[in-house]
Amino acid sequence: MCPPPAKVNIKQAPKKPMSRNPRSTKCDLSYWEYVDAFESMQNSNSSVRRTTLSSEQPNQRTMMPMLDQFQPFMHDSIDKIVDVKADDNCGYRSVVGLLGMDEDSWSVVRYHLLKELGKFSEDYTRLFGGTKRFEELRM
Repeated sequence: MCPPPAKVNIKQAPKKPMSRNPRSTKCDLSYWEYVDAFESMQNSNSSVRRTTLSSEQPNQRTMMPMLDQFQPFMHDSIDKIVDVKADDNCGYRSVVGLLGMDEDSWSVVRYHLLKELGKFSEDYTRLFGGTKRFEELRM
């Protein structure tokens, strides 16, 4: 006669070893903190960074040309300055430059803006305070 086999527990999965000290007082990061940490790794110039990662050293800001033309309280909020050709389309050119596109692609941004204004014209008319101002901006 054989002895009975050892009893096998089939109801619970095997325990995984803990990756951190069980007596640690540091809590796990939330989902959004993981997302922020990932984005800050992807884009080192991101201003979204500071969450619970306060032990990191602050990034050294590089000197930007023309930064002195802005008020000092704005300097921390400025990540990049783009110098564009001064003409009637310089606002569109600056947006295109910050998106990383060629400066001469300003018409694409203008087209999409006009399309947006046309699609939500009633909302923008109320926002701008009347049809006259809306048409002024659209032109």
